[in-house]
Amino acid sequence: MHPRARDRRAAGTHPLGPAPGRERSSEHRRYRRMGSVIKKRRKRMSKKKHRKLLRKTRVQRRKLGK
Repeated sequence: MHPRARDRRAAGTHPLGPAPGRERSSEHRRYRRMGSVIKKRRKRMSKKKHRKLLRKTRVQRRKLGK
């Protein structure tokens, strides 16, 4: 594993999640607030991801008659 990837896993920002034995406590997450800008960006990104998925499967959905 790459050293930086190991650091990211330990910090809890790695896509695979935190490294075993290094999970963050729920108390720590409870007090951390997400900014409204980040919240809006995440919402927008999930919306775009959903639209991309629909576009990707459009032909298959048409064949099924939906």
